[in-house]
Amino acid sequence: MPVNYLNLYVFAIFGVLAATVVGIIVCYSGMSETSYLVYRGMEITTYYLDKNRHDLYVNGMVYSITFGIVFLLLLAVIVIPSPEQIQKRLAVSPFSEGNSTPGITAPVEETLVEEETPAADDESLEIELEPDVESFEVDEEEESAQSSGSEEEDSDVVYGTGRITDQAHRSFIISSPDSAVKFLLRKELNGRPLKSSQDEIYNGWQERGLSRGKLRKHFLKIMEWDNVPELEVSEIYNQVKDKVYEISHS
Repeated sequence: MPVNYLNLYVFAIFGVLAATVVGIIVCYSGMSETSYLVYRGMEITTYYLDKNRHDLYVNGMVYSITFGIVFLLLLAVIVIPSPEQIQKRLAVSPFSEGNSTPGITAPVEETLVEEETPAADDESLEIELEPDVESFEVDEEEESAQSSGSEEEDSDVVYGTGRITDQAHRSFIISSPDSAVKFLLRKELNGRPLKSSQDEIYNGWQERGLSRGKLRKHFLKIMEWDNVPELEVSEIYNQVKDKVYEISHS
C-alpha cells in the first residue's frame, strides 16, 4: 500500500506546532507555580518558592519559543516557491498565458511541447491506439513480399536502415522495452510528452515501417494481455521490463 507522504507531512507540521504550544504553556504554568510577585508601591519584587525549578522552566520557555520561531522560518522556506519552481508551474499550467507573473517567462520549449500535446490525456489508451490498429490489417501477400525483398537489409529498429519487418517489432520490444513503450504510448516514462528530438527519431522509424498497431499486437501477445491496461506509463514499463527479463532468461 503506497504511503501518503502529504498526509504525513501535514501531521508532522501540526504535531510540531502543538508540541511547541504545549511546551510554552507548561513552562509558563511552572514559572507561575514556583514564583510570585509582590507589589511595593511602584516596584515589583519577585519571590521564588523553588529557584532551581523556576530557572528550569524559564530555560524551557526560551527553548520552546526559539524552536517555534525556527520551525516557522523553515516552513516558510519549504512552502514559498523559488523562481525556478514558479517557471515550471507556469509552463505546465493551462492558464499560464493569461495569468503570467510579471518578470517571469515560462520556457519556450516546454510551452510548445504542451501546445502540441493532445488535451485529452484522460482518454483511454484503447481510444488513442484505434487508428493505428486499423492500419495493421494489411495484405499478407504484400507483407511477405516486403519481407522477402528486404531479407538482406538490416531490419533492426534502432540500428538498422532497412525495412522494419513484423519480426523486428517483437525484437524491438525485447531489446529496447523503454523505447518501445514510449513509441507505443507517445509519452515519456514519467508521463510527460515526448521531446521534439524523440519525435523526429520515431517519425524516421515509422517511415521505415514501424507501426504502433503491429507493436501493440506483439505487446499483447508477449504480456498475455487482452488490452493495454490503463496504468501509468512507468507502471506499464515496469511490467514489460519484468516480462522481457523472464523471456531473456528462460
